[in-house]
Amino acid sequence: MSKNYSIKTYLIALNQIDKVGDKRISQLINHYESIENIFEDNEENIKELLEKKFKSQIGNFNKNEILDKAQTIVEKSNDYGIGILSLFDEEYPFNLKQIDNPPYILYYKGDLKKLRRNAIAIVGTREPTNESRKYSFELASKLSSMNITVVSGMAKGVDREAHFGAISSNINTTAVLGNGIDNVYPSENLQIYNKLSEKGIIVSEFEIGRKPDRMNFPRRNRIISGLSYAVVMVEAASKSGALITVDYALNQGRDVYIAPYDEKKSCYFGNHKLYKDGAKIAYNFMDILEDFDSIFSNDDDYTKMKLKYFEGGDIGVKNSKALEIPKKDAKNTQEIKNNNAVEITKKDRKINKNKKNDTELNLEEDEKSLYDIIKQSDKIHIDEIAEESNMKVQSAASILMQLEIKGIIKQLSGKYYTIEK
Repeated sequence: MSKNYSIKTYLIALNQIDKVGDKRISQLINHYESIENIFEDNEENIKELLEKKFKSQIGNFNKNEILDKAQTIVEKSNDYGIGILSLFDEEYPFNLKQIDNPPYILYYKGDLKKLRRNAIAIVGTREPTNESRKYSFELASKLSSMNITVVSGMAKGVDREAHFGAISSNINTTAVLGNGIDNVYPSENLQIYNKLSEKGIIVSEFEIGRKPDRMNFPRRNRIISGLSYAVVMVEAASKSGALITVDYALNQGRDVYIAPYDEKKSCYFGNHKLYKDGAKIAYNFMDILEDFDSIFSNDDDYTKMKLKYFEGGDIGVKNSKALEIPKKDAKNTQEIKNNNAVEITKKDRKINKNKKNDTELNLEEDEKSLYDIIKQSDKIHIDEIAEESNMKVQSAASILMQLEIKGIIKQLSGKYYTIEK
């Protein structure tokens, strides 16, 4: 070969060979003793090795073609502001590196600091109950406020609420996509995508240009669990696809939690099975902090927030009622009680969008109710909004977040809201 390529380019090139994934790449590297040595050999020998020794039926390929394609992927990624990590990079997520088949290449957009080791995954159905939506939002909000990264898949439902909740408190959240990072899927999550790519982080093992494919999503779930110390299953029916992430978590030695649930409802049959199999119920975020505090405390960002909100840094002593959620019987939980979220000033929340007339907003009933309250004043506090709407504060916060992401309202310091001008 006349050209000198980077290790990342070689790894991306190997991914362009049909039916060659991370496991086969690992076998090739071990056999040839280096990545460069693989490409010093000819295509016929590489193919024979893959098919006869490693039992992979692959098609023909040309080394120069896949290397040129890989180089194009690198250049286009740079143009889109998409970074590339290889398994050999120091910045590669520690937790993910520990699983059996970590992706050799990880594309990302956003703040690499949000790929911290202190991470908890929140997953569940795309069509959750209102109780599950509230639980997802509040759990994510409080974990994020403690500088714990919330990992989810930016899908509809539970994933969406988890990202919303984390955005409401410090934006400590990672979205793992099942397609290239240049593709926003589902398209309704464009505002979440923009916020995460700006101050959170989006990651994918799929290169730029890769379209969403239903076969990709189970594969990406191993990354969701792999990045995290534990997975919280919020809501899952008996055959929910969200349970795939739990299976990966268990195989990776991760802890599994479930949200409180009603065992009589079929939408929670997956939760109930996990409970019978030994999953622990996370009634609130304190259940997770108490289990992982000694691990989380290795991170200065977490310790800083712990010292701020707990007496002497002892999480067993609740220093703020805002951090407490009362426990309820798991099997008959109809509603997760709300408390004011940890008050952390949010900045830079404005999303550029042309101002629309009221008739053009196309709001849901709850969104319209809060919008009508806010537009009566120059600014109004969240407590007043909750009181006038006869909502609990956290329920109002979830709806306000959606209005804010849509660019209809904006939050001022001190949890005051106003109409976006």
